[in-house]
Amino acid sequence: MNPGYAGRTELPESVKALFRPCAMIVPDMDLICEIMLMSEGYSEGKVLARKFMMLYRLSEALLSQQKHYDWKLRAVKTTLNVAGSMRRNDRENTEDRVLLRALRDFNLGKLVMDDVGIFVGMIDDLFPKQREHVVRARELDFEEKISEASKTMYLQPEDIFVLKCSQLREIAVVRWSVFVLGPAGCGKSEMIKVLAKAQNLFGEKATINVLNPKSVTRNELYGYIHPATREWKD
Repeated sequence: MNPGYAGRTELPESVKALFRPCAMIVPDMDLICEIMLMSEGYSEGKVLARKFMMLYRLSEALLSQQKHYDWKLRAVKTTLNVAGSMRRNDRENTEDRVLLRALRDFNLGKLVMDDVGIFVGMIDDLFPKQREHVVRARELDFEEKISEASKTMYLQPEDIFVLKCSQLREIAVVRWSVFVLGPAGCGKSEMIKVLAKAQNLFGEKATINVLNPKSVTRNELYGYIHPATREWKD
C-alpha cells in the first residue's frame, strides 16, 4: 500500500478496482524535525532542524545506493530520539554539538567505507569547526568488558573491533531488528558472540539463538494474521 518504499510493491489493477482512492500529502519533514527537537529540549530547534534535514537529504542524494540505507521519516525519528537522550545526559555542551554527536555516532556505524568520508565532509560543512571538539560518547566500563570477552574467546580486542561491538549495541538499543552486513571473514559472527558475552559480563542478560531461515516458513519465523479470525498468530 506504500509503493516506492523499500520492500513494498504496486497493487495489481484488479485489486485496485476494489478500493476507493484516497489522497495523501507528503509529510513536512522540516516541521516534524523542528517539533521533535523542541519537545526533546532543544531551544534552537528551528535552526538545527534545517541542518538535520539538509544532512539527510544530501546523504540520500550523494551517498551510494545501499539496500540498508534509510533516510526517510522512520530513520529521522529514531535519530531524533537518540539526540534527545544525549541532550538530557549532556547539559554542558552546546545544542549543536550534542546534535552533531548524535548524527555522527548513530549513522557512521551503518555506512559503507566509501561513504564515510563523504558523510563526515557534509557534517563539517553543516557544523563548521565543531567536529574536532566533539568526542564520541564512550562507555568505558562496557568497552573493558568487550576486551575481556574477546580475550576469553582467544580474539584480539583491537580498537576497530571494540568500536564495532559498541556501535552494534547502540543501534540495538533503539532498533527492533538489526542486520549485520559485510563480506565473508570480516568478523560478523565473532562480533555478535563477543557482544553477547560482554553484556553477560556487564550484568545484562543476552542470549543467542541461531535459526536457519530455510528450515522454517516466513509465517513461522515472523508470525502472521489468521485469515479467518484476523488474530495474530506467533
